[in-house]
Order: sequence, then structure tokens, then C-alpha cells
Amino acid sequence: MQFSTSIEYAIHGLVYLARAGTAGPAMVSEIAEATQIPQSYLRKVLQLLARGGLVASHRGARGGFSLARDPRGITLQHVVEAIDGGLPSYSCVKEKRRCMDVPCPVSAAFEAARRKMGEALSRTTIGSLASSVSKRTDDWLAVTART
Repeated sequence: MQFSTSIEYAIHGLVYLARAGTAGPAMVSEIAEATQIPQSYLRKVLQLLARGGLVASHRGARGGFSLARDPRGITLQHVVEAIDGGLPSYSCVKEKRRCMDVPCPVSAAFEAARRKMGEALSRTTIGSLASSVSKRTDDWLAVTART
């Protein structure tokens, strides 16, 4: 399983905002430069995070984005839900195969894996990631281009 680029960008943007603290809203250009995320893409991701209640959008000359709540209360599961609408689910093709096995052991296995993933994501917060990152160099925030 691979998470979307949007989720990765969202996490990097949120960690940047958590590290920035309460110094006021950060402009998209500032976050994009620090994380090396294209501004237009980052703006869309931040808007999704704002709709999800994770960041606040501030208008005007000193506008930008800030965290809407304490970073210790923002989990990776919240991020996934804000960006993708929820955890990925298994879609069985049993109708095509005419599978009569109920309950399906394959579906049950994937549902168990989905629950475990949700538990792991709900234990990791943006605050804890920001704390870990502060012990590293700032270049960690820069997202490396995928080839």
C-alpha cells in the first residue's frame, strides 16, 4: 500500500506549521519553499486540511495558514481522512468470480489490516513528528522528488 503524494505533502506542511509555532500564519510560498512542494499543489492540500478542521486559513496581507488546533491532537489518521476521506478499503471482486464463501476470509483479512493501520495512524501525532524533526536538520522537511 502506498499513501498519496497529497498525504505526504500534507504531513510535511503540518509539521512545518507545528514547528513554526504561534508566530502567526505562514504564507503558502514560505511553506512551499521550506518543504520544496509546488505552491499550487500545496495550496490545494492546505485547503483540504482547512475543510477538515486541521488548519485555519487567514485572509489579507498577513494571511496564510496556521494550525487550527494543538499539533499533539492532530493524528496521521486525521490527515488521511481530511485528504482522502478515510483509510483505503478492500474492494472484493467476488461478484465477478461468483464467490459464495460468506464471510469471505480475504475480505476479513484486509479489514483486520485496515483496522491495525487505523490504530497505528491514530497513535502518531503531528506534534510528535515535529518534536522528532526538531532534532534533525531542516532539510528533512524538503520533500524529495519522486522518479
